[in-house]
Amino acid sequence: MVNVCKKLSYCLKLLIFLSVIIASPDWDEVQIESIQLLQKYIQIDSSNPPGDVTEAINWLADLCDKNKISYQTFTVDEDPRRMHLLAEIKGKNSSLKPLLLLNHVDVVPADVDAWSVDPFDGVIKNGIIYGRGALDMKSLGMMQLISLILLNREGWIPERTVKFLAVADEEILGEYGVQWMIKNHWDLLDPEWVWDEGGIGSTDSFPGMDVFAIAVAQKKSFWVELEVNGISGHGSRPFDGYPNQVLATSLSKIVNWETPIEINPVIEEMLFRIGSNKGGIEGFVMKNINNPIIHYLFSNSLSEKSTTVNAMIRNTVSLTKINSGYKTNIIPEYASAALDIRLLPDTSPESFLLDLKEVVNDDRLEFIPKRVPVNNFISNWDSKFFKVVSNELSEKKPNAVVIPFMTIGGTDSQFFQAKGVDCYGIIPVLVNELDIQTMHGIDERISIQNYIFGIKVAYNSIKKTCGEN
Repeated sequence: MVNVCKKLSYCLKLLIFLSVIIASPDWDEVQIESIQLLQKYIQIDSSNPPGDVTEAINWLADLCDKNKISYQTFTVDEDPRRMHLLAEIKGKNSSLKPLLLLNHVDVVPADVDAWSVDPFDGVIKNGIIYGRGALDMKSLGMMQLISLILLNREGWIPERTVKFLAVADEEILGEYGVQWMIKNHWDLLDPEWVWDEGGIGSTDSFPGMDVFAIAVAQKKSFWVELEVNGISGHGSRPFDGYPNQVLATSLSKIVNWETPIEINPVIEEMLFRIGSNKGGIEGFVMKNINNPIIHYLFSNSLSEKSTTVNAMIRNTVSLTKINSGYKTNIIPEYASAALDIRLLPDTSPESFLLDLKEVVNDDRLEFIPKRVPVNNFISNWDSKFFKVVSNELSEKKPNAVVIPFMTIGGTDSQFFQAKGVDCYGIIPVLVNELDIQTMHGIDERISIQNYIFGIKVAYNSIKKTCGEN
């Protein structure tokens, strides 16, 4: 009887072992297939403007069809060029909200003449895939969808449903993108967590260490227009208080305004993790940056490290447009300027506008909000999803530091955060600053090594987050 039990136990272990082997992807084959898919995806020009994503969405739908993944497509009635695709692998436990894999199909336009290759060819040179969307963000979309395809081929039935949402209009923050899906089909979404863009792995942002930054927060985009109305006159006879004079004086005050430094919880945690790895005096300062004495002595030097760091610890104001006049010898009766204001998560637009008016201190100037941000918050970096992705990154790159991060730009996550959903932004690759600059720039690219690394991270993270068979 004992021998029988031993044999049964051995057979069970063998079956478990074999099931793991059988279920594991052949990564050599996956690499070939995945490269071809990303190339094809890049070759579909989904530039925004004009923002026609119908070909790209239909191609994704066909890919889901071929791989027997359930999906729906949605066409925006007001603009049929805007389409979205929602695919899923349904989980066994309907009480668990899904993990949502979020990505956008549209890309920014490319200046063909400035590129060294055709931006919509997906050419490979020296192990690097070039093309618009290679980083932002067709590669992440493929990492997510290919992971679902691989899992579905294995017959994977998770505990928690996993959904894949490809949307239009992110690059112009249009109302017919994620906002439209949330407004019209929230019942099909309603996720526990969202995996989006916003963070990335960097080899040189912090000298001497590789860092994976997972975005758990983002600054809010607040656009304000300044207007001055008055009377016109001849350019030879300037008078006090003409519109351009008022505007120029006010703008001088605004661009020279140094907003206070604020170390919010996500930046404090980020600096603590970096400081713990760095050590020494600099590391000690980073770990204790919110100590009143250290904050007073060192926070300004921290802001001087880079424009990125400065933007992460202050509310910022950028003067982006000035409009006035039509003839050199005529004093115009009207002048205006546009401000791109980026607010920290806990700063309200209303309170900041009051501060801005106080800085200007001129009733002749009218402040007109043009884009008021939605409320957002800092997502929980103690969640299961954050921990799973962090562990995957750490296991594959043991010397890298994984940090929570606040992106200074905007992503579609903000609209889910406005609904109270924890969102996480990470393209799981390790790149340098030159690579990052190609996003929205020239010769956008991703190495094959990085791309396959990202697929493996996505595959394992989805599987571990949503549960095994």
